[in-house]
Amino acid sequence: MFPTFACVTVAILALWAPAPAAEANRSLWWLAPFAVALGFAWSSGIVLPVGLLWLAALMAVAWAFSRDTAPRGWKIAAGVALLILGAGLLTHRLPGFNNPRVLAGVLFTPDAIPYRLHLNLDKVAFGLVFIGWCHSRATRAVEWRTLLSRAAPVAGGLIATILVTSLAFGYVRFAPKFPVEAWLWLWANLFLTCLAEEAFFRGFVQGQLQRIWQRLPRGQWLALLTAAVLFGVAHVAGGPVYVALSALAGVGYGWAYLRTGGRVEASILTHFALNTVHFFAFTYPALRTAT
Repeated sequence: MFPTFACVTVAILALWAPAPAAEANRSLWWLAPFAVALGFAWSSGIVLPVGLLWLAALMAVAWAFSRDTAPRGWKIAAGVALLILGAGLLTHRLPGFNNPRVLAGVLFTPDAIPYRLHLNLDKVAFGLVFIGWCHSRATRAVEWRTLLSRAAPVAGGLIATILVTSLAFGYVRFAPKFPVEAWLWLWANLFLTCLAEEAFFRGFVQGQLQRIWQRLPRGQWLALLTAAVLFGVAHVAGGPVYVALSALAGVGYGWAYLRTGGRVEASILTHFALNTVHFFAFTYPALRTAT
C-alpha cells in the first residue's frame, strides 16, 4: 500500500514540474511515477485487471479530449466518455478497485460522527489523469503569486461563511484539536480528495460549461452555479444539510477558479483550506445530532 500511494504522491507533485517550452503548462513528468504506482497497486491487489482496463480507457479518452486539433464530433464524444468515466471513478461505481481503509470508527470528539478513511486510487486517478492531459498548470513563481493573491480573499470569506452557517444549523461546534491521525488526514485530504474533486467539478464540469455557455449572458456564472449544485448533490449521502453546505462551498471553490482565470490550483487550495480549518477547529466530520 505505501509504495503505491508514495508513487501517486510523486506523480501529483510532478504535475507542477517545469515543462519544456514545447509543452508549456503540460508537463508529462507525472506519467512515469503513475505507471510505477499502478504496478505496485496491481501487485498488492489494490487494482484488479478490470480496474486497469478502466484506467487505460480513462487515459485514452483524456488524451483524445486534450487534442486541440481533433474534430468537433471527436471532442464531444471524448468529453461525454470522460464525464461518464469520471463520475464512475469518483463515486466508486466502476469495479476493479480495492481501496484500502486506513481509518475506521475514529471519534475525533466524543459527540462526533465516527470517521473512516479510504485511500481511493480510482478517485485520485481521475484527478491526476485529467489535470495531466487536459488542464494547464501554474509552473512559474509569478503564476503562483497571482493565483494565491486572488484566491486568498475568496478562501477567507468562504471559510467564515461556511463555518458560521454550520454553527447556526447545529452541524458542528467549536472543538479545537490535533489528533494523532492529523498528518494522515492532511495528506489524504489534499492529494486524494481535494485534487480529485476539484479536477472533476471545477476543472472539467465548470471549465467546459464556461466554454459552452460563453456566449450566454453571465454564462460563466451559470457554469459556476451548475457545477456547485452538482457538487452538493454528490454529497447526498450526508443528508440535506450537508448537501446545502457542500453546494454553498462549491460556489466558493468555483469563484476561486473563475477569479483566477481557470486555475484549478486555486480551487484545490481553497477547498483544502476550508477542510483544514473545519478539521482542526470544529467538530469533524459533524455532530451526531446533526444527521
